[in-house]
Amino acid sequence: MNIIQIFSGKVWGGAEQYILDLGTALEKQGNHIHYFAYNTPAITNRLQGKVKLTTLRFAGILDWSTINQLSKFIQEKQIDVIHIHDTRFVPMVVLAKRRSKQAVRIVLTRHIARASKVNWFYRSLFKSLHQIIFVSNLARKMWEEANTWMPKEKMTVIHNSIPETYDEQEGDSLRQRFNIAQETPLIVFTGRVRRSKGCAVLVEALAAIKHLPYHMVFIGTCKPKDYNNQLINHAKRLGIAERISFYGFSNQTRLLIKEATIGVAPSIVREACPLSPMEFMQASKCIIATNNGAQPEYITSRETGVLVSPKSVEELSSALEELIQSPSLCSRIGEQAKEYFNKHMSYAMFIHKITSCYTLAAEE
Repeated sequence: MNIIQIFSGKVWGGAEQYILDLGTALEKQGNHIHYFAYNTPAITNRLQGKVKLTTLRFAGILDWSTINQLSKFIQEKQIDVIHIHDTRFVPMVVLAKRRSKQAVRIVLTRHIARASKVNWFYRSLFKSLHQIIFVSNLARKMWEEANTWMPKEKMTVIHNSIPETYDEQEGDSLRQRFNIAQETPLIVFTGRVRRSKGCAVLVEALAAIKHLPYHMVFIGTCKPKDYNNQLINHAKRLGIAERISFYGFSNQTRLLIKEATIGVAPSIVREACPLSPMEFMQASKCIIATNNGAQPEYITSRETGVLVSPKSVEELSSALEELIQSPSLCSRIGEQAKEYFNKHMSYAMFIHKITSCYTLAAEE
């Protein structure tokens, strides 16, 4: 199949990595993937010369320059499927399809858990979609309740997944970089280092267990850029600054966390289907995550991870303390997490569901 994948954002985040991983896997199956994106350095610097990338303005329903260019591309390349990852692209892509007069199937993945009621003016355009994929039951429920007019047969749930990593790949060593003794429990956070991800709550929870041995490493870009300084100053006031390190952004996160003892994903906002907990599950690491989003759809507390309430310093510190003091429990939960991931959430299963969705659209 000839497939277009459209990057949803102007910065590189989880959704962008999801799209690139998906396109790479589809290419390995023999499909031809064309990527479209905004012309922003965060996207172009990462992808230019590595994939088939076209940049357009994507300025909205009145952006006829983008619509015409996309329509022409659909005709010339005989595109079979356009997969978009944000609702704001729906009007432009549907109009480009109509202008091209080609039988291209349009699939939307909804990556967020938000009601987002669609204006009546755009409803006919959304009904032109062949499928809407929701990354969790929570995401589908919230959107469906706000948009009861959308045909149910055009909506499906496909939980996120992540590709496998390979042991032969060499990555940096967290313990060597930050001089962490092998016997010291290593706690790791991955993702955007920002308030909404519960990073300040995590620092406070770490202060509550400073009588125990551990070292904390944050892997990811800070937002705002100086947020690490804010966290360190907070940690200084709590007397644990020397036990916290910031790695920054890495494209080898899934290799780095192989050294982790415990993973943490203490988000204080509702997550549609976060990838970070999956990274730890795939790596046989026990993950502590909050229960305020779709996490309970794939994490059973004390079986395949540990779930805590968002913003609860007490629950988070208690979970960390128990896992540090009980290595066997920590190891058991990590192994069970990997077993569950491989059985129910593997990337091969994910790709099969996506391609089946494309095929389903073709048969409509």
